[in-house]
Amino acid sequence: MRPHRFHLNVTEKCNIRCIHCYWEEYGKHRDPSLDTIDQILTKFKDLGKAYGEHGRHILTIGGGEPTVRKDLPEIIRLAVRRRFRVRLVTNAVKIDEPYAKSLRRAGLRIAQVSLDGACEATHDRVRGKGNWARTMRGIHALKKAGIFVILSYVVLPGVNLEEAPLLLDLVQQLKVAGAKFARPVREGQAILHQVEVRGDYWSIFKRIVDHAGQIHYKRLLMFFDPLAHLLPIEQPASQKGLWGLATDLCQCDNTELVEVNGSSGDVYYCRIRHKLGNLWQQDLTRLWQSHPVLVGLRSKTPGGACDGCDAWKGCRGGCPAVVHGNTGLTLLQDSDCHRVQEQAAPPVAFGRGPFSSTRPLGVGESLGLLGKRMRDMAYFVVLR
Repeated sequence: MRPHRFHLNVTEKCNIRCIHCYWEEYGKHRDPSLDTIDQILTKFKDLGKAYGEHGRHILTIGGGEPTVRKDLPEIIRLAVRRRFRVRLVTNAVKIDEPYAKSLRRAGLRIAQVSLDGACEATHDRVRGKGNWARTMRGIHALKKAGIFVILSYVVLPGVNLEEAPLLLDLVQQLKVAGAKFARPVREGQAILHQVEVRGDYWSIFKRIVDHAGQIHYKRLLMFFDPLAHLLPIEQPASQKGLWGLATDLCQCDNTELVEVNGSSGDVYYCRIRHKLGNLWQQDLTRLWQSHPVLVGLRSKTPGGACDGCDAWKGCRGGCPAVVHGNTGLTLLQDSDCHRVQEQAAPPVAFGRGPFSSTRPLGVGESLGLLGKRMRDMAYFVVLR
């Protein structure tokens, strides 16, 4: 199985207020100390060892907005010393050239910068007036420091959906590494601001890929969405020449993305806003192995249009975080999938089958993982 990936929110505070953010409250708990963060990293390593994983795990540092912490370079340095491959999720509005250099010296190599518009007006509509200019300054500073920059775009119907393909033009103009697209999760601020989350995502995903071909796009193009597994199946011709295209980022069969709110100790799976437990009150490894939500996701069997679908092995019925935000359930078909929309019945609940094993990687899987890491390294060298 694929190694676990870890996401640690090092603060609940944020310096902007996005209309679609799935956080409900900001700054309810105090920021974790460096010592607390070190203890959490130990728990992450223990979980990896329990699954027979060795080497450097991916650790994504997020928030809130992690750059509001003055000691962020020290946090990154600690994680690197603990043998994590560190990535930063940021709005970049506080990042200037000296700060970016300090992050690079600490060991940061990859930053995912949130950009929710291909133009200033749209981005500021989502993230607040004046933040486009601040984010652009941050992007340039990160680039100048030698940090690999990915633009992360949440597709919002009625706000930025139609201009999503144009983000690829901006990627090439800014000469950053690439772009990542995802759907919104109807939680927190998205509910408060009554953000529309129902939209024709399949059509816009296809348009993004088509536009990439039209402009001879030669950078990373990533979809953080299980529905994207259908793109190479239904649109194989449109993907020729897109050497940076990744449609397989989301796979829920082994539930490998562990998210922890460092301020409270609360544990989540990926973007599902259902608290699984608390790592100060429960053993993280046992929690991850036995929680009913995770067991259900690992062992679900296809129904409806998913039964016999060529994308089932990777897609697993769509995004459970999106489904949970819309319905409060996790074991239900994703109604944003066009194949589910075309089936005779409404979205069906998934059955339960054999539990996913915690076996080590097979030879073929190990070679595939090695190939992916070599490809990632090549991207880093070529695009930085």
